[in-house]
Amino acid sequence: MAYLIINADDFGMSDHFNGSIIQLLLEKKITSTTVMVNRISDSQAATVKELKYLNGYSDISVGLHVEFTYDKHKQQVEGQYQKFIDIFGIAPSHLDVHKEHLHTKYHSIVAKFCREKGLPFRNHGKAFRGVMMPDKKYFYGSVEDFSEIDDWLKGLKKGKTYELVFHPGTYDPSCYSSLNRDRQWDIDHVERIHRDYLNYNFDLINFNDLKKD
Repeated sequence: MAYLIINADDFGMSDHFNGSIIQLLLEKKITSTTVMVNRISDSQAATVKELKYLNGYSDISVGLHVEFTYDKHKQQVEGQYQKFIDIFGIAPSHLDVHKEHLHTKYHSIVAKFCREKGLPFRNHGKAFRGVMMPDKKYFYGSVEDFSEIDDWLKGLKKGKTYELVFHPGTYDPSCYSSLNRDRQWDIDHVERIHRDYLNYNFDLINFNDLKKD
């Protein structure tokens, strides 16, 4: 068997998205999510409370989706990490980087922080010494054509760990995310993976399981 983490990014960007992520976690169709702590508002209090409750269960992981602006990059990681703890009462399960294609030069900063804290870091295609991460670079699942996901899932190698990243949600007219109208695809694709589960050869895990190795 291969080992697969299905992670939903962007919790905190919109309460519409939060609700979809919570539902997928409750249905055990995804195993992980990452939170954009700087986007959380008072209007999200109910869904944040739900995620905080679910985070007490061992079959999911809740990580930090780090966002960068233009300066003080190390301090931004530290500040968002502490903000996560202030909100959820515990440290994140792992860290990843929002819009990683724009922030590749900051990966070493996040990796160093993860090494110091003993936390996994999303695999962006570069290994960092002493940092836990899936064996293979994550697969970006926010695509229209499910056949791309299907082909990738059928190619998973026995004994290796992988991450499949989605951005699920229902359309939010007040949100300016570039993926806003496309997020329903991700919900449909996650559900299809579970309908077609017997076509694949993986066990679902989460980022906390990487710490047990």
